[in-house]
Amino acid sequence: MLSELPPGHMAELRISAGVPIVVRFESELDPAGTQLQEQGSSPFESLDVSGRLLLLHPSSSAWLWPRMHLQVRRMDGTSLTLVLVPGPPALADVQVDVFLHPFSPGALRAALEKVSAEHETLKLRYARSEMELARYREDEFNPDVALAVLLLDDEASSHLLKGKPLKVENSDVHALVWFIRLAGRSAYVFLVTNRHRTQDWTLLRGEILHGETREPLPVIARARPSILPPGATGRAVLVTRTPPSSRGDFYSIALRGPDGPEWQLCYSGVQL
Repeated sequence: MLSELPPGHMAELRISAGVPIVVRFESELDPAGTQLQEQGSSPFESLDVSGRLLLLHPSSSAWLWPRMHLQVRRMDGTSLTLVLVPGPPALADVQVDVFLHPFSPGALRAALEKVSAEHETLKLRYARSEMELARYREDEFNPDVALAVLLLDDEASSHLLKGKPLKVENSDVHALVWFIRLAGRSAYVFLVTNRHRTQDWTLLRGEILHGETREPLPVIARARPSILPPGATGRAVLVTRTPPSSRGDFYSIALRGPDGPEWQLCYSGVQL
């Protein structure tokens, strides 16, 4: 990102109201030295540093703000400045990788272009209808999907997931479950192990249900890998927007497999 800029130019980060952004660096950041250069109010509801990650959650009024400058300091004492540029949600950055070395971006860009081309080919090949294709397009700009994909990453999860996990299991599937609330979203991260001797496990869908009304919340569900062979372990993530009235309410979370009740993982009595 930065190494391709002409000398004297600063990188821009496009922000939009309510759209969380994850910025990933090559080395760990110094929380005390990462701050806005302008004095006064901030356009962010939260600005957090976790290891190599910078997590930004613009407020609902962020689009009204002028350009601002964010100073980011690394643990080695070096600093860089990002220019924050307000704009519409469709143009906002959701996940950004920052590379400082001059030879890294070219190789990364080529690999990314190759993966993107393969991804587009697969989407077109397996899209069964225009509706499915439209959903794929929407996912590219969906911050809930971006958060789910981020939490599937081992390194990101190691920084973001804290505390003792819950344990959910049945005879064939075992999982450790962490909860995280971030940028107005509630997410559950499952570390799933397939204990069946012969059959694969796949995630058919994820559910978060209100404990009393059984009303389902809109959920983004992602798993990596998509198929767990016997004995294998993988991650599954459920992301939902935290309901404004969820305080004090209890919910049930579930991972539904395609092959009968023995493949389901359920846990009741959780809060968002």
